[in-house]
Amino acid sequence: MLGYLAAMETESDRTKFETIYLAYRGLMYHVAYHILKNPQDAEDAVHQSFVKLAEHMATIPDGPCPRTRNLVVTVTERRAIDLYRSRQRHPEAELDEQALVSQPAPPTGGGLADAMASLPPRYREVLLKYYNGYSAREIAGFLSATPDAVTQTLHRARKKLAEILDERGETP
Repeated sequence: MLGYLAAMETESDRTKFETIYLAYRGLMYHVAYHILKNPQDAEDAVHQSFVKLAEHMATIPDGPCPRTRNLVVTVTERRAIDLYRSRQRHPEAELDEQALVSQPAPPTGGGLADAMASLPPRYREVLLKYYNGYSAREIAGFLSATPDAVTQTLHRARKKLAEILDERGETP
């Protein structure tokens, strides 16, 4: 809350903001969580809402009243919906999944696993996700790429894997 108050120019704005913060922060979190279904995203939406409210303190009515409550709820709903849409457009993969896919497979003395371990990380990621049943569109979301780029990378990865297996005298 101190960060918000430091941005205020007048003492009356600081007092008004503090009153709004204490009166509505729980309601704002509840509204954001109802839309986002994620506690961290709800906190982000509430923070963004308070930043927006701090920018327009002069236009907000004094003290808790139905008009202030409606304004606070509306701003929070809009921020939560914007964040929800942003998350839908740019999905994020779990950190553990990314770390596991990026690590080379332990060598097993030959075979497909060893050939996969020798592929570049980008090819390995695409092949492992494809093997696990993800579509090109889903893989594109994980890797922040287009589905066409994933299809092309998948094609190149298969070709490279076949070349490695062929060099070793193994059948793909």
